[in-house]
Amino acid sequence: MHEMSLMAEMIELLGCSARENNIDKIIKVHLVVGKMTMALPDALTMAFDVFKTEDIFAPSAELTIEQRETIAKCRTCGSTFSAPDNYLFICPTCQGLRIEIISGRELYIASFEGEEA
Repeated sequence: MHEMSLMAEMIELLGCSARENNIDKIIKVHLVVGKMTMALPDALTMAFDVFKTEDIFAPSAELTIEQRETIAKCRTCGSTFSAPDNYLFICPTCQGLRIEIISGRELYIASFEGEEA
């Protein structure tokens, strides 16, 4: 489960940012996760629950996850489409294979809230 190591890195980033911004306890974290990352929201939530016992978190800390669909654009015809299969990208309009991924690769902390020290 790579979600545990992903969350460990995010916790480290959150801790550094919280200290830089004089935040004593983090109460809310908002993540953006693209489907192409293969990071499962339920597994990320479970990993967060394990790590939220760290001193940087308030006991009631919450995690919200915004999952982004995989969206692609055909470089041949310009059509934009949702790619339901993260491995095979074929334009539904012209059957072209020259595809640009517009979204679905995201994996970042969009925001967090906390209590000042």
